[in-house]
Amino acid sequence: MAELESRLAADIKVATRGRLPELQTLRLMRAALSNEAIARRAKGEVMSEPDQLAVLRRELKKRQEAAKLYEQGGRAELAAKELAEAKVIERYLPAQPAAQDIKQVAAKLKGELGLSGQAGLGQLTKALLTHYQGSIDGRQASAAARAALEA
Repeated sequence: MAELESRLAADIKVATRGRLPELQTLRLMRAALSNEAIARRAKGEVMSEPDQLAVLRRELKKRQEAAKLYEQGGRAELAAKELAEAKVIERYLPAQPAAQDIKQVAAKLKGELGLSGQAGLGQLTKALLTHYQGSIDGRQASAAARAALEA
């Protein structure tokens, strides 16, 4: 947990000293993480590393969706700005596992948990998300679980 925050703080220092264009994005990331931590503290919860990664994924998704909307609206310069911010955020997220690896793990977990049919979809999706701890999103886990259960 502290590793991501310290890396982000160090990168903000470097960006500030070098007057890098990514400084604003780094500050927005830090603010999003801080806001989520404050909200969780109010509930009596502690923010874990998977929670931090979920916040960064949410911020990444916002940028990607905004870029798509800007492109549809004919605002290429704003779309490029959003995509540049998305690239900065992606540097802080773990590498995505290969689709084939996810499918193999889904099949293995299906066998271990003894799941079959659509009734086990939620359990298998949850098991995949737990196994990958923030490296994949719910959409990927659900698709892999559905494919494993249909096979």
